[in-house]
Amino acid sequence: MTVVDEERRYWENRLGPDIPLHAVGYLGLSNAFVSWLYRLRTRRFLGMARKVALANSRVLDIGSGGGFFVDLWQRLGVARVTASDITQTSVNALRRRFTGIEAVQMDFGSDSIPLRPESFDAISVIDVFHHIVDDEHYERAIRNCAMLLKPGGTLIFTENFLHGPAFRAPHMTSRPLDQIEKILHDSGLEPIERRPIFVLMNNPVDSTSRIHALFWKVVSAASENPVAGYIIGMLLYPIEVVLTSILPEGPSTEMMACRKVPA
Repeated sequence: MTVVDEERRYWENRLGPDIPLHAVGYLGLSNAFVSWLYRLRTRRFLGMARKVALANSRVLDIGSGGGFFVDLWQRLGVARVTASDITQTSVNALRRRFTGIEAVQMDFGSDSIPLRPESFDAISVIDVFHHIVDDEHYERAIRNCAMLLKPGGTLIFTENFLHGPAFRAPHMTSRPLDQIEKILHDSGLEPIERRPIFVLMNNPVDSTSRIHALFWKVVSAASENPVAGYIIGMLLYPIEVVLTSILPEGPSTEMMACRKVPA
């Protein structure tokens, strides 16, 4: 069994047929707390995506899962949205939930992509790249995004952008910022914006502060309870809005927008 087959089986088993919100990126946390995290993601995503969301734009969402960001593209008024996922489970769910979109199963880090080159004005890849554990696969995935974008098109994605060495765990790898920027440059993609999504409400993988790590350990443990998770999220959300607005970088997941440099 290849690495890709193992990853596909992992996500098929993890997501299940209904793809609940907490299953996509936050194992162990209550859905009540995760819903506040998605509010922060929505806020940051809409801030970047609305700059490129035109009625006649063609958009591709990679690793769509249950279609959360497909829905956001549609809310922005984009008429032509293509959803994709590595699992047939997600593709089937996407086809049930959305009308008027194309949903395709694909491994976007493979050598064979079932989509035409330079056919999209924008591509979103949210909470997907750090789940590609193989480095060669990771680089190919970014190159494929560049290949699918029209010249001048925009790639919006999330990563942890570490300022230290890579951190590897089962089914997840966080890579250094300079490594990611080099791959983007070699693929013909130019970073134009990078902003934090979280400061206090996610694992501070890019922080050396023991106090910050302890804070997150307490928050995550308490947030396993739905009632406590909702209250903690409600209290921390406005603080996160302020912090992510004024800080240029964060200790956790960040969102970057890149432009495909015309040849």
